[in-house]
Formats: sequence, C-alpha cells, structure tokens
Amino acid sequence: MSTQGSSNESEHDPQLQELRKILFGKDNQHITQALRQNARAIVSEVFSEAFKDRQDKDGSVKKVMAPLVDKSVEYSVSNRKEQFVSYLYPIVGSVVRKSVTAFLTEFIERTNQLLENSLTIKGLTWRFQARQAGIPYATYIASQTFNYRVEQVFLIHRETGLLLNTLAYNQQSSGDADLISSMLTAINDFVSDSFRPNKDGHEQGLDIVKTDDFTLVLKAGPSAILVAAVTGNMPQKVANQLQQTIEEIHTLYDPQLREFKGDASAFADCDQQLADCLVSELKDSEKGKESKPWMAWIILLFIAIGAGYYSYKLWQIQSYVHQISSINQEAGIMLVRAQRNGIKDISIDVLRDPHAEEVNNWLAEQNIPQEMVRLTEKPYLSLEEPIMQSRLSKVLVQFPSLTLANNSISGELDQQQYFDLRNRVQQLPGMLDSGSVLGKISVTGPLTLQMDDVENIQTLIDLKISQFNGASIEFASNSTQLTPEAQDGIGTVAEIGKTLLSLAKQTKQEMSFIVIGASDAKGTRSYNEVLSIKRAQTVKNALQMRGIPADKLNAVGIGIIDVPAAGNGARKVLFNVIKTHATQP
Repeated sequence: MSTQGSSNESEHDPQLQELRKILFGKDNQHITQALRQNARAIVSEVFSEAFKDRQDKDGSVKKVMAPLVDKSVEYSVSNRKEQFVSYLYPIVGSVVRKSVTAFLTEFIERTNQLLENSLTIKGLTWRFQARQAGIPYATYIASQTFNYRVEQVFLIHRETGLLLNTLAYNQQSSGDADLISSMLTAINDFVSDSFRPNKDGHEQGLDIVKTDDFTLVLKAGPSAILVAAVTGNMPQKVANQLQQTIEEIHTLYDPQLREFKGDASAFADCDQQLADCLVSELKDSEKGKESKPWMAWIILLFIAIGAGYYSYKLWQIQSYVHQISSINQEAGIMLVRAQRNGIKDISIDVLRDPHAEEVNNWLAEQNIPQEMVRLTEKPYLSLEEPIMQSRLSKVLVQFPSLTLANNSISGELDQQQYFDLRNRVQQLPGMLDSGSVLGKISVTGPLTLQMDDVENIQTLIDLKISQFNGASIEFASNSTQLTPEAQDGIGTVAEIGKTLLSLAKQTKQEMSFIVIGASDAKGTRSYNEVLSIKRAQTVKNALQMRGIPADKLNAVGIGIIDVPAAGNGARKVLFNVIKTHATQP
C-alpha cells in the first residue's frame, strides 16, 4: 500500500511533473528524438533476434510476412519475367514432375473417396440415412467421418456487420456469406440489447448458436467478430483457437479495423490467421483405417484398357485405309475416295471397268473384312492394255483356233468367221485400230461374196490391203537375185494382189500397187539408189509373171534405209496399195 501511495503522490506532484518536462521534454520529446537519430543502428542490432523471439513466442511473424512475400514475388515476376525464368529453369523439370505426381496421387485418392462414398454399400447407406434425417449428404458424411470439423469461419466487422473475410474447409467461400454475417450480427445485437450488463460491466453477447446441421461459435473483439461453423461435437480447444485468432487479428489489423469504411480489401491477407481455425479430428475408426484406392485403380485400369482398345482399332482401320489406296494399281479400277468413319467402317468410292476384277474379290485377297467396307461403285471404260486384252479374250472364246498375244490375234479363219470376228472387235469399247489387231489372221477359202454383200467385201478388202502392205521380200548383200524364200514370198504377194484387184472390180474401185526397193548403208549413196531400183524392178517383173497386170505395178527405189536397228532387214522390197475412188458406171 505504501508503494502505491508514493507512486500516486509522485504522479500528482507539480514540481516533479515540471522536472520531467525539463529532462524528457513535452510528451517525452527529447527521448523520442534521441531514439529516432539512432533508431537504425539500434534496430539493426536486434532486428533478427527480435523476429526470432516473436516467431518463437506466438508464430505471428510468418503469418504477417507470408502476404508481404507473396505480393513481393508477384511484383517481381510481373516486372522481371526473364530473370525469374533463368532462375527457375534448372528446377522447373523436377517441379513439374513432382506436381504431376502429386496431382495424380490426389486425383486417385479423391476418386477413390468419391467412389467409396457413392458406389459402395456404406456410401449408399449413408445417402439413404441422410435423406431420412433431412440433412445434406455432405453434412452427414462429415458427421460420420469426423468427431468435429470447422467447416467455415467468418470475420465480421462488429460495428457495421459487414463481412471482412471468410475461409471454408474446402477452400471455397460460401455464396451466402454476407447474408449469414448480417444475420449473426443481428442476433448478437438483439442479445446485447435485451440483457443488462453483467457484474463486470461488459455487454452480454451470443457465444454459441446450435442448429440441426451445425454449431455456430462466436468470439467477439473490440472491432470484429470471428464466427466458426462447426459440425460434430466441438471441444473447448476450438473456442480457445478462435479466441486466440481474434486477438491476433486485432493486434495485426487494429488500424484497419478502427478506420474501416466498408472496403474489405485490407483484410484479404488474413487467410493465414483464419486457416488456423479450420481444425478437425477424425473418428478413431477413420484414423486407424488406411484407405486403399482399389476402386479408383480398377476404373483407371478399365480406362486404360478402353484407350488401348480404341488405339488398336484406330491403327487397324488406318492400315486398312492404306491398303485400300493401293487398289489404284489394279487395271480398270480407279479409287476416288477412301475415308474411315470412326473405328467401325470405311467408305470407299471407285470407278470400275466392267472387265476389271471385282472390288469385293480384291478386298478378300487383301484380307480386308468386307463388313467394314461401305462400297460405292460407278462404271467407266478403261483403255488400259490388260482390260483391252480381257475384252478381246472374251470375244475369242467363240474362235478357238485363234490365239491372242500382245494385243494381236493370229490364226486361220474362213471368210465368214473373219467377218464376224472383225465386227465384234470393232464394236469393243476403246478399239481404235482393229486392223493391227487382226493383221496376222489368215483368211482361207474361195471368194464367194455377192455384189450385194458390200460391207463384207469391204471388210475383206481392208484385210487384204493390210496383208499386202505388211509383206516384204529380202535380198542378199549387194544382190538383186531372188532367193527361193523370196520366190515363195512373191507368190503369196501375187495372190493377195490378184484378190484385191478382183474385189476392187466388184466394188468398182481402182487399185494399183507400189513396189519399193531399199538397201542398207554399205557402199555409196548413188550406188545404193541404183541397187534399190533394180531390186524393185526384179520383184515387179516377178509379179507380172504371176498374173498381175504391168499397169497396176509401179517400181521405185528409195536408196538407203539408214536405220541401225534394222541391220540386214534394210536390204528388202516393200509393198503399198494405192486405192482411189470407185469408177463411175
């Protein structure tokens, strides 16, 4: 008592007060100025130790520094991107790998939890019981899994009732947070106004509000109220944590709370403090249970099998499309389009000559399932050699004595058979030169054509002209003498010529023949020209002796045939028919 009395007397002693003003200055001005002059040196001596001591005391340093560090890093990244990239480049790879691994692990765990809570017997039972109780399924799960859990905390300005910040267990703010804060403030104001002050002179306030789904715990400070929504049986340590947090918020944000005008952005950084309130405790059965995500692995296995099956079918159908593109190499088939439809079938459009191979047969040869192919086929006429050979082969089925090689028919036919064959060949699509195709056919039998068979006679004339023009007589080197082989050849040419003259007479046409002599390149040009004329004249004389009138024969020499590939074949006599218009009766 004596100490307190002396202290009170010193505080009211005017002389002592005046002495303090002289020594310390008004409002301790001299001490403040001295501290300011040496503040940097003084603070630098104890700065690190003070930070450590305060962190060890209540852990508030990291909570205050975390938002500042976040903003500093954000500013540096925004303004110094290139430097940050160079700093982070060596560790980005490992960070990405760890992040992907963590994501997959969390994804599997969440998937397994979802499946266990939804697809298992226990999950279905809980869903049924939650519906019977008339509460949300998520709330019922929390009640069955946790002894207690703080679902969400609200920081509310006491005077205005406005929401300053909120944080939820699932990291998502409630859409009705403002409505809830206003309701809580109204309830608290009602209780404060309805009851008298207690013995200590403090206002009475609402500390706990119980509902069917959760318990609301309120801790009030001078300028703000902290509200926590708790499910389960809440222990006292939750209330203690809320009280500690509201005191810490008042310590850190006292100026912002006292000067609050409706802008809550200053409290965006208090998530660290609010996060300390989101505490929970699992039930003993849940603590001891090690969850094995076997259902998630089974679903992922099915997904992998499905993806593998799809990839295989896609590869298979793509290989079929590639095989089908080679159908263009088949004669008489032209591929217009080959397109896959998903992994089930292929649509192909082709142009096909009627004499070409059947497309379905070709698909079977390539081991392509026909049920996977939707074929659209349109006809067209092909002039490819294999197709022309196929058309001629079908015509020659009626003429077994003939053979076909290199688009040329050879063999013997009588006149009527020849006429039939020629008409059929000329009617074949794409047949432009039937004479070269039929040139090697020998026509046997006497001429029995009548004058009214003009078309048949003309056909025979064309055949004989082709045979006459294709004939040749060969000579030995530097010789004009006819060999026995040459005599036989002249006999054949003479028969053809006489037949032509007879046919021309029936059709009232004029015909004459040119006998053309030639030589090789050996010797002088003038000598070879004379030699070629002598050879032509020798053959002309031989034809006259075999019954062809002299006025129908004209012998000429063309000299040298300077074609190296001809070889000895240049020493010969060639023939040509000159046909003029029909004579007038």
